[in-house]
This record gives sequence, structure tokens and C-alpha cells, in this order.
Amino acid sequence: MVINEVSLQVTVKGVIGGSVVLPCSSKEPQLTSEDITVNWKHHNRLKVYGIVKGKVSVEGQHPEYENRVESDSEQHLRGNFSLKLKNLRYSDTGKYQCYIIDDSVIQTVELRIEVFGVY
Repeated sequence: MVINEVSLQVTVKGVIGGSVVLPCSSKEPQLTSEDITVNWKHHNRLKVYGIVKGKVSVEGQHPEYENRVESDSEQHLRGNFSLKLKNLRYSDTGKYQCYIIDDSVIQTVELRIEVFGVY
């Protein structure tokens, strides 16, 4: 299996306590929900969120992200696997990888947390 890492890296900025959308989408139309398997990871190892055969999976999710992530399942059939991360913490800073398994694609999003009043 060949993995194609998409070189386009997106940077998203957020503030502590706020929320952000981490973008991820497929160029390939997904035919059915059975075709959809996507894994979101932080620092290439911490599981943030998963979609397995079209269904949300929090199995193996790192406790740091419990009840803080969501994705619009209606958008999944359109190839949009963007993730909303809520109640941002400084520890959320870093790179997130969106692995679209059936496309063999990895998309990277860098999240920067801005702290107001600190320069």
C-alpha cells in the first residue's frame, strides 16, 4: 500500500477556551458509508477521532480529547472529514494528521494556540 502525504499543510489558529475546525477532505467521492475510514491523530500518535465504515469511533481515543471533538457525519458522504475541536487548551498546539485510509492519503493541519496578553 502506498501512502500519499499531501504536501499542502494548513495552519489554523485558535485561542484557549475557543474552538477551531481542522480541515480534511477527499478528492475522491465516497460511494457509500462503508467506504469511509478516517483516523485523526495528534503528534502522529495520539488518537483524536475516528470514522470507521462511516460510523464515529472513539475507541482508543486519547482521554485528552474526550467530549471535545465532533464531525458532521452528513458531510462524510461528500468527502468532508473536517473536525471541530472545542474548549481549546495550550496542549492542543501542534500537528494533526488526517488519514483517509481508502484514498491512502494523509493531510496535515498545524494548530497554533494564541494566548492573549502574552507577547
